[in-house]
Amino acid sequence: MLHEVKGLVLRTTDIGDADRMLTVYTDGLGLISVKARYSRSLKSRIMPATMQFCYSSFVLFEQGDRMKIKEASVIESFYGLRDSIEALALGAYMLEVLAEVGTGDPDTELLRLTLNSLYAISNGKSELHKVKAAFEIRIAAILGYMPDVHTCHGCGEREGDFYLDIMAGAALCRECYRKSERNDAPLSDIHESHIVYILSPAARTAFEYCIYAPLERLFSFSIPPEDMQLFARATEAYLVNQLERGFKTLDFYNEVKR
Repeated sequence: MLHEVKGLVLRTTDIGDADRMLTVYTDGLGLISVKARYSRSLKSRIMPATMQFCYSSFVLFEQGDRMKIKEASVIESFYGLRDSIEALALGAYMLEVLAEVGTGDPDTELLRLTLNSLYAISNGKSELHKVKAAFEIRIAAILGYMPDVHTCHGCGEREGDFYLDIMAGAALCRECYRKSERNDAPLSDIHESHIVYILSPAARTAFEYCIYAPLERLFSFSIPPEDMQLFARATEAYLVNQLERGFKTLDFYNEVKR
């Protein structure tokens, strides 16, 4: 049986002298492992389409309990990622996140988000930290970890600086946060431990925008640098803590950035 799919190559592992095993997130089969025979040979017609970061068209066939590539061609290689080590590291982080959260049930929005993010990095028209932060909070929302930052969880206040409780996924105004510090916490019934990040009004606006904006407009926002810093710090902490794991590629990106 043949399967015609489009997919993003997340990871490659060399096998023997010329083969590779690929981890691919596809539009029709979700997250799959597939063998690419002779793909490391310079004479291979499928070699360009089986490289990490490539979004490719595949014709797959099943042999025993393994999926193999019959044909493959490149749709988009995101070549601009190679222009800087920081851009490459950020792209690798996004692929690792998708490999972690992807399943055998395809999710078009997950794939589109990752492709759009890689394209934004590759074409260099959006700042890397903005693309990273928008990706992090949108993928959290897609996975069902949508934070509530519109109003204070304790009193319904809508103005001023808020404090985002990362584990609870809810925000508190200054007064309610002070109450929480006195152990009279509006969030005490949600989660025992609290990891808190301050959000300015502009940072909260960025949160809401990135949760609800059309994917094709996801990076079309601008906030002052100090607000962007608050936004980016909070989105990273939010995704990592909601997924309850770290990412080596994220550690490397942060090291390169420093």
